[in-house]
Amino acid sequence: MRRLSIGFIPLTDAAVLIACAERGFARAEGLEIELHREVSWANIRDKVNVGLLDGAHMLAPLAIASSLGLGHVRVPLVAPFALNLNGNAVTVSTALHAAMIETGEDLAVGEGTARALGRVVKTRQAAGEEPLVFSSVYAFSTHSFMLRHLFAAGGLDPERDVRLVVVPPPYTAESLRNGLINGFCVGSPWNSVAVEAGVGRIALLGSEIFARAPEKVLGVHARFANAEPEVLHRLVRALDAAARWCETPEALDDLARLLAEPRHLDLPVEMLRRALQGRPVGGSGEAERSDADFLVMHRDGANRPEPAHALWIYAQMVAAGQAEYSREAAQAAMEVYLPGFYDAATGNSDSHLPPGADPVGTRFGEPFTPDDVDGYLARLRGA
Repeated sequence: MRRLSIGFIPLTDAAVLIACAERGFARAEGLEIELHREVSWANIRDKVNVGLLDGAHMLAPLAIASSLGLGHVRVPLVAPFALNLNGNAVTVSTALHAAMIETGEDLAVGEGTARALGRVVKTRQAAGEEPLVFSSVYAFSTHSFMLRHLFAAGGLDPERDVRLVVVPPPYTAESLRNGLINGFCVGSPWNSVAVEAGVGRIALLGSEIFARAPEKVLGVHARFANAEPEVLHRLVRALDAAARWCETPEALDDLARLLAEPRHLDLPVEMLRRALQGRPVGGSGEAERSDADFLVMHRDGANRPEPAHALWIYAQMVAAGQAEYSREAAQAAMEVYLPGFYDAATGNSDSHLPPGADPVGTRFGEPFTPDDVDGYLARLRGA
């Protein structure tokens, strides 16, 4: 029995990892997973980097940024398994939501929400008010890229018209309550926490911005992958089996109770059940927002780490001014994802991404063109 120490952040999309450790999937592969609940993505990054954790539930952009040496020392990480697609939402304060309603825009669609936010920001600027403050969970995160995409669609410059800050997921609702931020993009269930506390309203589900956004991966140090590939193969197989189980109707109640335990998320079972079903709460007087693809843990090839997703992540980093574009760096970003390793471990080599198609399924705004990254970035600059 090989023991592994693996970190996680208390989020619904840690479900596959937690189920793998707690429901026999790891043991079936001769593994024992010791879970470590962490408070921030910086903690996750540092503990994997120095070897205190064998691997972690990790933001996909964090693994790529670390491997490219962006924002921190360069540490080569690899992602042999994608834990999920989607799972995020944009939440705004009740006051900001009311102001957006007053614009008369259609908040039931992404374009209307973006335009409403843009109009509120411009009105505040004309009145000489302070910029609105939005948080993501980490500078290198899909959450940050979602906010930037939303701002751009509303005609806003995220570097000039709003302030972007970082707040760890468990602290987002309280930061909204205290007026430290006006909105945030975070993974489930922390959007629901803010809504049920009466301090926020869900403006958009992440899946209403991008249909198949890469989110969390199993991130491991390259030295571990190189030194113990057989152990990592077993871990990938165990995670794949756990992910398949997590999406079965029979698993729903047990999985919600498991996540709700104090050592995991320590949140109400019903809140977590709704999140797993793609039904985050809507709030008093608000129509329920739901999407079967709000959180995808296994189906339609979600667990295969697709290099096209890594390329999209790198392009977002360049668009955000976090990296200088080069084809060499783009290739290095794609090499963080290990589809071949996943295929060898699971015996499944099917990619569900049509060649040349936008891998994230952009719902509004500029679609990503993986075969023409230069053109995509040029179009963004001209927007």
